[in-house]
Amino acid sequence: NILQQCQDALRNDGAMKISNFATSDGLNLLKDEIQSCPYNESKQHYTAWQDQGDARYPSNHPRNYKMHSSAGFVGRKSLQQTQKHLGVSIYEDDRMIQFLSSVANKQLYRSEDANGSVYSYRITSHHNPPWHFDESPYTAILYLQNSEGGGEFDFVPWCRPTQSKDDIKGHDIVRQVLMEGNTDEVRHIAAEPGELIFFSGAHSFHRAAPVSGPTNRLGLVLTFGEEAGFANSRTVRDANEWDPT
Repeated sequence: NILQQCQDALRNDGAMKISNFATSDGLNLLKDEIQSCPYNESKQHYTAWQDQGDARYPSNHPRNYKMHSSAGFVGRKSLQQTQKHLGVSIYEDDRMIQFLSSVANKQLYRSEDANGSVYSYRITSHHNPPWHFDESPYTAILYLQNSEGGGEFDFVPWCRPTQSKDDIKGHDIVRQVLMEGNTDEVRHIAAEPGELIFFSGAHSFHRAAPVSGPTNRLGLVLTFGEEAGFANSRTVRDANEWDPT
């Protein structure tokens, strides 16, 4: 039973991966669409919670540990302006959210973010994608193009029981991975073009690993909430420059 296998992978391994989710023709159409869009070079200096920290904690606390990060983004507003807006159509397809809700074993809802609900990333060898927790409870990534090296999906599955920024387990994993360099609990998924990964970004610490080589790594990111009306906070929206301004 494929659905059962997907549910087990998400629950036990922290992420579901489906190969050949997109056909080669579909991949090429999506790549062409995304690469035709204007994209934004986002450079940030923030915490793993995608903010500037919390003054209630000491300056040397994990909650205030900041990283320099960079990535290229194509936001929803740009994707919607393409001729066929394939990326947005995938996100809005009821079959997609019905399937992912079944895998998560709960009803999921599309994000109401005008720009960050569905977007694409373009990662080059000059970028430094950050380790972080998502505000969106669940995320699906459709991989479109790999670089010559690197770019694995790195994550620590189900390491934060709650979605609170005060969750001690979240603080502990940031200290362990970022401040102490201990990657014993980090898992790696090498995703190929056409594969779909689905995980809980709010409960799993994660990043896209840096890449090497001249080819961009491309992916389409779909975000989902557990309640109707979900949207990222103003802090996270401001911290992620999904479209050129």
